[in-house]
Amino acid sequence: MPGEAPGPDTGRENPRHIDELLRQDPANPRLLLEAARYYHRLAMQGSEMALDRADEAVKALLAQDRRNAEACAIHANTSILRLKSSRSRLRRVYVLIKAGRMLDRAVSFDPTNMTARTIRAFTALVFPGFLKRWPTAAADFEYLIRRKGEDPSLLPDEMMPKVYYNLGLAYAKTGRVGDAVRVLTEVVTRFPEAGESDRAQNLMEKMK
Repeated sequence: MPGEAPGPDTGRENPRHIDELLRQDPANPRLLLEAARYYHRLAMQGSEMALDRADEAVKALLAQDRRNAEACAIHANTSILRLKSSRSRLRRVYVLIKAGRMLDRAVSFDPTNMTARTIRAFTALVFPGFLKRWPTAAADFEYLIRRKGEDPSLLPDEMMPKVYYNLGLAYAKTGRVGDAVRVLTEVVTRFPEAGESDRAQNLMEKMK
């Protein structure tokens, strides 16, 4: 994910290289952040080992700087990923509320941090409606689109169909039907080859 500069090349696609560098310099915040990013990506693909490693890295970062926005956001997201194995509804709600507050703190620590905003946006969108996080998702997706327009390097181009589609979905979930149709139509016209184009058309059909 995009965010603050990751520092020197640490061989991010080679976890052994990252781990070796961390063994040599275990408190290096740039290496810890790179490890957190790498293992977080793997954890989102379902790796339990990566989930543990991401947690280790972000906890080490937060021990050094509890206001590290990106580490705070990743930590919140890993706590949600762990809910996949929980069958307790009460625990799920408790963890989601706690994670939502942690994500809000992450953004308050650094409102311009694109990783914190991205994680909060996608996470808020999948919260149950009674937790009232969908407007937050919409606001964050709007922010991501605005910042991308100001500086195209802040988000990869291939990510934008997802951002636009999920903004439309957030509008739909919050009852902003007109805005939802406008953004979903933009998905279809701007990104016709993306999978989100078909999803946008299907969602608009359901909204009729």
